Amino acid sequence: MKSTMLRSTVLWLILALAGLSAFPAAAQPASRVAMDPARTASLTAASRRIEDRFVADVARIVGTTSERVRRAMPDERRITSAASRLISALEVDLGTTLTPEQQAEILEADQARKLSLAKAREAAIGTQ
Repeated sequence: MKSTMLRSTVLWLILALAGLSAFPAAAQPASRVAMDPARTASLTAASRRIEDRFVADVARIVGTTSERVRRAMPDERRITSAASRLISALEVDLGTTLTPEQQAEILEADQARKLSLAKAREAAIGTQ
């Protein structure tokens, strides 16, 4: 019984993956539009400027160096609440609790960063 169920699950998985590979556009989210190299480079540079601004803002808010903030930043691809993790990491690194005002400013800077990144992506894709 278990063997039959396992076989049918594996077969279903193989068919599902085969179906996705037959339609690669369906497997990719709409936000993953292929861009030419110039637009990709422009988006990369814009993203870097936005991230640098965020790091500088957080360093100013907390009263530390940009390098220290960068070390404390989590990998956002794996973390759902990167700003909250950043706040926690900075508190550990600095050995002090950030004030509610500092935390609110960091969260606000993070929202501004996310909005700027989204606008930069839209601009890069929209100008094709």
